[in-house]
Amino acid sequence: MTQPAHAYPTPRLRTAIWRGLRFRCPVCGKGHIFRAYLKQVDTCEVCGEPIGEIPAEDGPAWLTVLTLGPVLVALTLFISMSGWPMWVTLPISAGMVIGAVLAWLPRIKALVIAVLLVSNRD
Repeated sequence: MTQPAHAYPTPRLRTAIWRGLRFRCPVCGKGHIFRAYLKQVDTCEVCGEPIGEIPAEDGPAWLTVLTLGPVLVALTLFISMSGWPMWVTLPISAGMVIGAVLAWLPRIKALVIAVLLVSNRD
């Protein structure tokens, strides 16, 4: 049984990760990975790579917590020990945590998709 020929060659892992972090197709670098905030496209509109079949389920959320957790805990601790009243520190801490997670999660998911796509291709 022969594998189907791909229109685009498999990129190096570093190239695929860089393209993924820019929310582009890890294979061709031109199509989009997401059609909504975290919803993967079914196939790349340029090269036809089946991005929607990549199972990036709980890995991105776990990796986001793992990477942001220590930094956000330290920042929250410093803000809470600043001597400001609690009605000021709690919204600052909550906004900082929510903003960081919302900004970081799609990038981590794109990174995971890029790694899985390159490692499963061929």
